[in-house]
Amino acid sequence: MELDPRFAQTLVDIVAAELNQNVNITDNHGVIIASFSKERISHIHEAAAKMLLSGPIREFSVTDKEERQLKGVRAGFNVPIMVNDCCVGVIGVSGEPHTAAPYARLAARFVEAALESNARQEKLVRALLEKEELQSTLLNKVISVQEEERKKISRELHDETSQALTSIIVGLRVLSEHVHSENERMKILEMRDLVVTTLEAVHHLAVQLRPALLDDLGLVAAAQKYIENYSRQYNIFVDLAVVNLSRQRFLPEIEITLYRILQEALTNIAKHAKASKVKVTLKKHKGRLMLIVKDSGIGFNAKRISGTASDNCLGIHGMHERVALLSGDFTIHSSEGEGTTIAVEIPVQQHKKTESGLGQAH
Repeated sequence: MELDPRFAQTLVDIVAAELNQNVNITDNHGVIIASFSKERISHIHEAAAKMLLSGPIREFSVTDKEERQLKGVRAGFNVPIMVNDCCVGVIGVSGEPHTAAPYARLAARFVEAALESNARQEKLVRALLEKEELQSTLLNKVISVQEEERKKISRELHDETSQALTSIIVGLRVLSEHVHSENERMKILEMRDLVVTTLEAVHHLAVQLRPALLDDLGLVAAAQKYIENYSRQYNIFVDLAVVNLSRQRFLPEIEITLYRILQEALTNIAKHAKASKVKVTLKKHKGRLMLIVKDSGIGFNAKRISGTASDNCLGIHGMHERVALLSGDFTIHSSEGEGTTIAVEIPVQQHKKTESGLGQAH
């Protein structure tokens, strides 16, 4: 362990004020790194340097005679600062050695206790950071696996289930043309209509799980299509503004994160906000991709989100966690009767290869 000069100076100021004595601390080479007399800082305390170099590690006094003979020293008493059986420095208290000795020992014990406490705190902070990093890594893996599974199921629904249902629809139509009984023919056509409805539901589910447009054409195209379907389904007007974005593609994790947040935000609006219109803005500005969703709904008390276990709040916490994984910023502003605004900013790294996509929309 090495003494941090700023931390050492803080300790010196505290000890000097309590003891009403001049105090200084050297590092483990005898260089003064903190002192109540600031002009002594960075000077070599020759007596401490000799003790540290020649050993053994011990307490020592400095007499008036030694003060005149040695450089950077003053009469007083000096005590090694020991942490984990290692000497990390020396603390000295000026004055008559006999009088200064108990103060110096007391000061050394105080500094040692502060250093040990600081070391424990740093250890706890490192453990906490490691835990948070591990949690983020695990969460990232969970989200990645979840998205891959959604993509797989979506493809299977689109390529296999949809094709099978389409074949059934065609077969029922052909079968209805070969049935002579009008009653039986109507029943077959009713079955066909039911399968058509099921096919539409499967298509909707596949898009909800993982829209092919997101993988093929990118965030803007997928957002436009989702908003189009959303407005038709919920009869809520959504104005989409796309600024400084055209054919750019971004890292898949960025695009899927913003798409999922758009989904979650609009779903919450349909369920809870009682809004008649929504403003969605997608833009790139100074190396950051921004998504803003603002509704005209009833709003809520945003302070009540913390510690709440409702589905709505869990969704908001999920959005926040997704953005945090990408070192982005997530904010939500709302008050009762004033609507809600969700804003997301994520630093972006554009793909080296620019893929074709939709033109800029307004």
